[in-house]
Amino acid sequence: MTDHRPTARDDLEVYEADDGLLVYDLQRDRAHHLNPTAAIVFSLCTGDVDPQTMAGHLATTFGLDEPPLAEVDECLATLREEGLVV
Repeated sequence: MTDHRPTARDDLEVYEADDGLLVYDLQRDRAHHLNPTAAIVFSLCTGDVDPQTMAGHLATTFGLDEPPLAEVDECLATLREEGLVV
């Protein structure tokens, strides 16, 4: 876990869905459906929040005993691979 503070690209179209978010990448002409957990992580990618804080937020939101640090890292890695965050 690093203290890098990821930022979502500002040229994405983001729409709320009943079960998460729909994110459309105009540059790549790709649509992404983010489940509720990934949607929370993505929404926290403002450049101001580090992964540890994100994991703490998820722990509070879902009533977890421990912050899901590894899961947040995996989610961020996927969002980076898909080009949605930097």
